[in-house]
Amino acid sequence: MAEKIIRAYWDCPQCGTKGIDGLKDVCPGCGSGKDKNVRYYMKDVEEVSSEELQEAGISEEESDGLHKEWVCAYCGFLNNYADQTCKRCGADREEKEQDYGGDTTTAQYVQGKDGKLQQVNKPAADAEKPAPAYELRPEPQAQNTGASSVKRSGSGLSKFAVVAAILLALFLFWPHTSSEAITGFFWERSVTVEELQTFHESGWSLPYGARQTDSKVEFAGYTQVLDHYETVYQTRYRQVFDHYDVSYSYTDNGNGTFTQHEERTPVYRTESYEEAVQQPVYRNEPVYQRKYYYDVDRWVTLQTYTTSGNDHEPYWSDAYQLTNRERDDIRTESYYTIYNDTDRHQENYDTWSKRQIGDGVYVTKNTLGIEYSRKEKG
Repeated sequence: MAEKIIRAYWDCPQCGTKGIDGLKDVCPGCGSGKDKNVRYYMKDVEEVSSEELQEAGISEEESDGLHKEWVCAYCGFLNNYADQTCKRCGADREEKEQDYGGDTTTAQYVQGKDGKLQQVNKPAADAEKPAPAYELRPEPQAQNTGASSVKRSGSGLSKFAVVAAILLALFLFWPHTSSEAITGFFWERSVTVEELQTFHESGWSLPYGARQTDSKVEFAGYTQVLDHYETVYQTRYRQVFDHYDVSYSYTDNGNGTFTQHEERTPVYRTESYEEAVQQPVYRNEPVYQRKYYYDVDRWVTLQTYTTSGNDHEPYWSDAYQLTNRERDDIRTESYYTIYNDTDRHQENYDTWSKRQIGDGVYVTKNTLGIEYSRKEKG
């Protein structure tokens, strides 16, 4: 859609007349002309005709924001872009002070869905003043001694808690060395007796070492086989164009008019539809396989025989007798040296067998009883 030229308005700074047609250069109230401080604004959306633009000496091509009115350097009068000399004092355009708006921002508007105009940036005349070069400091406030005391107290408690935690950690984990002497021994030995037994089993294959006694073709289950295809309908979704959302924005051309810009945003809706799909249908087919019947031998635990003692003379149990289908190959043994009557340490047989009552060691532990090192005396 082609852009439209919209009428602007201005207010007379001399007599205060409001809403003067932007294409008029003279105030109908007091006869004063527009000067450099005048800024255009919109109050409604009214299209300007080509005849009105022509009567005001403005071409449609000049309403693009690039052909702004200019300010006379001598009298400050605001002249049309096409004027070569000032309408008020006759000064030459080449000596102009600036274009309309200068280096400052001019008004821009947007039109909401309710049709109301909203200004999105201020005209230069209403622009905020620059910040001062100096800094304004707030008045010093009275000190809140109560709050400060609470903060200092809280800080002191935090430091105390940290120090206490460090001291506790040092107490618990600081190593200390003590002497321990051997006061006793303990040993334990276990023998597991197993028997080779024959089991009668069946399966779809023969395990290693099994002796087949029979075999039969039997039902083993079902397998799924493709039977046919059937048409089913499934719901799908797609995005379909519905309409355009239209919004408008307006820019100040700097010549008593604004240009309307139209933006069209496509809006889509979600639409459902049915889609035909070929879906496979399966049937269950019985499966028959050869099943084997067999005997297989496995070792089974019969009993575990345990011996133990608090001396230095370990032995294996002899409380059993083996048959030709039994064995006692599984054997376990544990040896412990006892220090100071309570501290038990497991060792291998060669080391344990060389220990003697009264031998001592230096043991380094912490308060929690965690052992760091153990060193033989001598």
